[in-house]
This record gives sequence, C-alpha cells and structure tokens, in this order.
Amino acid sequence: MNPKYKRALFFPMIFAVMAPYFGFIIYFSSRYPSGQWPAWFVDTIAIWFIANFLVITFFIKWMAKGSVVEPEKARVARAKSTAQSTRLVILWSLFFLYGVKETVQGKFPLSRTIPAGAFLLLFIGIFGWGIYREKRKRP
Repeated sequence: MNPKYKRALFFPMIFAVMAPYFGFIIYFSSRYPSGQWPAWFVDTIAIWFIANFLVITFFIKWMAKGSVVEPEKARVARAKSTAQSTRLVILWSLFFLYGVKETVQGKFPLSRTIPAGAFLLLFIGIFGWGIYREKRKRP
C-alpha cells in the first residue's frame, strides 16, 4: 500500500472499531436504571475497550512500519509522548488510590471496584512499562 494513503485509513478504522462499542454501551445502558447495571455489562465494556485499544495500537504500529523520520523530530516526539504518558500514569494512579480509599471506607461496593481497579492497573502497567523502556533507552 502506498504510504501516502496509510494515514487516511486511521480515522475510518477508529470509527469502525469504536462504533459497535458505543452502540453496545448506548443500547444496554438505556435498558437499565442509572447505577443498576449488571456486573457482566461493566466487565464486557472493560474487555471490549481493551481489545479496541490493542487493535488500534497494532494498526498504528503497522502504519508506522517502514517510515523514515528525522532523528531530531523523533527525539522531540518521544519526549512529548513520554511526558504525556507520565501524566496519564499519575492521573490513573490517583484514581486508583481514590478508589481504594473509598472502597475501604465502604462507599464503593467491592464487586465494582475489583474490575475497575484491574482495568486501571492494566493501563498503569502498560503505560508505565513504556515510560520505563523509554527512560532506559536514553543516556
């Protein structure tokens, strides 16, 4: 495929992956009263989101394969990406600690916090590992 057209595939692919996800959420969330969603629904949303995230990540890696970037531009882009990832890891860690605090106090039910905590820990781990690898590369 012509590299010039690879970028044009990005947004249609995002739409094709995420449209069924949002349709599923909207359809089923309108069937249950607020705050009364069954556990399978919450777990399914988390698993589906992670699957979409992985598909998009692999698609982006496929798009970037074989492209040549100037070293200075690549260094600046990596530095920006690392800074953004660090901010996300800090934010998600704060959400995780807030959830632990509220669960210990009994404000959040344990059946909801375990999947949510696992979801947050997964993304903290993925992005934290990326930050670690990037920092390890640098002199």
